[in-house]
Amino acid sequence: MTVLRRGLSYREFPDGSHLDGSGYTIHHGDGIPFTFELLMRPYAFLQTGDEVADIMGRAWRFDGPWDWTAFDGEPAGAGPAWPLALPTRAGKPCSVEDAEAAAASTAGGSHLEMVRDWMALTEASPTP
Repeated sequence: MTVLRRGLSYREFPDGSHLDGSGYTIHHGDGIPFTFELLMRPYAFLQTGDEVADIMGRAWRFDGPWDWTAFDGEPAGAGPAWPLALPTRAGKPCSVEDAEAAAASTAGGSHLEMVRDWMALTEASPTP
């Protein structure tokens, strides 16, 4: 696993330190204890490959919190407009529970607010 210091989303080039340009490497089997604390998981109710529809009628593919593809071929712009509907998961109709979780989780706020909340916690910005 590779991690970056708070405030960094990526590192384009090594900075003269012992780092190789990607960050600090943690080897989970080396016996050195470490702990992670989850502060935020954007779009925890979605899975990679989910297809959603936004309030504006645009259909989107979710490939990660900051990786949205609109099916209409237009640029993603500010991302999907909330609330979101989740019609399919893994190419099949999703369960009622999953659809309700997506709708409830996006009933208030916006994609931009989620990005801002994440940036406030990490002191970083989504990778370009």
